[in-house]
Amino acid sequence: MSSGSGFERRPGGGPYRAAVLQRLQDIAVRTRLVERRLGAELGVNGTDLHAMEHLSTDGALTARELADRLQVSTAAGTQIVDRLERAGHASRRPHATDRRKILVTPSAASVAAATEFLRPLLDELEAAVGALGDQERGAVESFLDTVVAIYDRHTTSAPEGVT
Repeated sequence: MSSGSGFERRPGGGPYRAAVLQRLQDIAVRTRLVERRLGAELGVNGTDLHAMEHLSTDGALTARELADRLQVSTAAGTQIVDRLERAGHASRRPHATDRRKILVTPSAASVAAATEFLRPLLDELEAAVGALGDQERGAVESFLDTVVAIYDRHTTSAPEGVT
């Protein structure tokens, strides 16, 4: 076992199986590194960065909806929104149809800064996908769909004690 991943110990499948599993682990590690660098660039911690990702992807959300997506308490969600608002990454505004609700919206400048930071990485990934032939792309897509489904099965419920 040279990499410390534990994948090499699994019986069956030989070195090709271990190599593929190692690459998945390598991607996970590098994804966390990119997230840390982006968080540092924006001056936010990992939780706040994930909140910003939800706001950028899903659009305006209530603090409760954001807390649910982050799997944290409503109080923790409010603290996250407070930090993002103080840092200029988000703002609160009244809901258009429900006066009782307040929506949290991402700042355009923060979304633009994150996009600018990630653009070179995304462009290179897009080029790598574009270089695949149709059959290769289909096989990769099918494999990644399976990986996503596996992750979904292991992440669909909140951990004990999280509300």
